[in-house]
Amino acid sequence: MLHRATLRGFTVILAATVLLAGCGGGGEAPQSQVSPAPGTASVFAWSPPATFNDNTPLNPAVDIDYYELYLRRDPNFTDSDQPAVQIAAVANLPSTDGRSVVKSSVTEFTLEQIPSIPAGNVLYVSMRAVGIDKQKSAFMSPVAWERS
Repeated sequence: MLHRATLRGFTVILAATVLLAGCGGGGEAPQSQVSPAPGTASVFAWSPPATFNDNTPLNPAVDIDYYELYLRRDPNFTDSDQPAVQIAAVANLPSTDGRSVVKSSVTEFTLEQIPSIPAGNVLYVSMRAVGIDKQKSAFMSPVAWERS
């Protein structure tokens, strides 16, 4: 379905969250700098795009293949940048009764999972959605992040 137009932008939140299994994320406004306290993790959370650029509705669970997460020392992301990580758009999660598997949209990523980033650096994080036909959205607005 992405052949009609590219994906439209999406919103993102970078939040400092206590690293506990199953913990959700609070958040600060997009483009805010977050300095996590000791014992916390930086959770990058987003709302997937709801439409293509031509305002045609899109279903993120069907139309988006994966997300590309980018890191830079400045906020000037370009098409020649290489993603730091690819994140599946849909994950198979256990159902509440634990007897079956449910497909669920992925909407957050713990930035500390990227091993090659030294602590103490301020970096900018951006993301693009990649459709099932491999078309990419524009970069979302960069968010400043400092790895503790």
